[in-house]
Amino acid sequence: MSETTPETLHICGYGKKLKKHNDMLVVEWKDNGEARALSFTSSRLRHVILSGEHLISTGAIRLLFENGVALSYMDRFGNPVGYIFPHGKGRHVDTWEKQLLLGKERSLEIARSMCKAAGENKISVLLSLQKSRGVDMGESVSDMRRIVANMDGAKNSNELMGFEGRVSRLYFSSFANVLPPDLGFAGRIKHPSPDIVNVMLSYGYGILYSKIRHAVVAANLNPYRGVLHASYRDQEALVYDLIEEFRQPVVDKVVLTMVGKKQVSDNDHVLEGRVCLMKDHFKREFANKVFERLESETKYEDGRRTFEDIIVEQAKKFRACVVEGVQYVPFIFRSR
Repeated sequence: MSETTPETLHICGYGKKLKKHNDMLVVEWKDNGEARALSFTSSRLRHVILSGEHLISTGAIRLLFENGVALSYMDRFGNPVGYIFPHGKGRHVDTWEKQLLLGKERSLEIARSMCKAAGENKISVLLSLQKSRGVDMGESVSDMRRIVANMDGAKNSNELMGFEGRVSRLYFSSFANVLPPDLGFAGRIKHPSPDIVNVMLSYGYGILYSKIRHAVVAANLNPYRGVLHASYRDQEALVYDLIEEFRQPVVDKVVLTMVGKKQVSDNDHVLEGRVCLMKDHFKREFANKVFERLESETKYEDGRRTFEDIIVEQAKKFRACVVEGVQYVPFIFRSR
């Protein structure tokens, strides 16, 4: 059986097999004992994201590489585990050297712009909630704006991240106030997440992380050489830098919309001790919503672009900033 091939193929759950058949990527699994299969045209794929435990043949991996398709793997919570990119995309040495030569003052300048944009995007989401839900966000927004303005005085990335942490705490406190109490969300708790909202946020950020990393590597950038999260020695600091501009307008908006439309219920998750887990059917539904959001358009510069295209453009802008010395202009989300 074949299915229309998406640009991004997301495979979750357990026990699926990915293999090559002619020029097709075939996914096989069993559903209540019945064998099922779907085929996808490899040349139309750009990105495959795996979540959970599956089997993939070397033939399938070679097929993806031959067609320039990136392969990401994350665990069931959305934590990035690994990423494989076709070898032909690896022309990166010159850019990596320029990233290494980026001075502290220049790095801090770029980090400030990113951090301020992330704060503005949080404010934008709260203001849209104030408009749509009739909830007064005035005090929180004023406090957040004051902190964002003070970011200009940050003397290093650690101090800057301290400001960012204060903005995030105010944001998620206000975020919690518009959610039904029975969802159990009292603030951002990452891993393990005790409630369905935190689980959705973490899993959505995992998908977004894969997209950001794809764009970073495609731009021949070193994902480990960041400016804001420069202290993340063993993690992909640049990916964590760029993702800050997109968490709220992409993932948080999806979560808020689904909750607002009552598309989240007790049947969508289970509790294992103090750990909340999404059921597979809901994980697929939520992931599809995130992909739809990524493919939707928003204001960008003098026109409109999809969020996925904007992610690609921001990675290119960062590369131009490093290689050509131009100013980095972060993405600021303007809600309708």
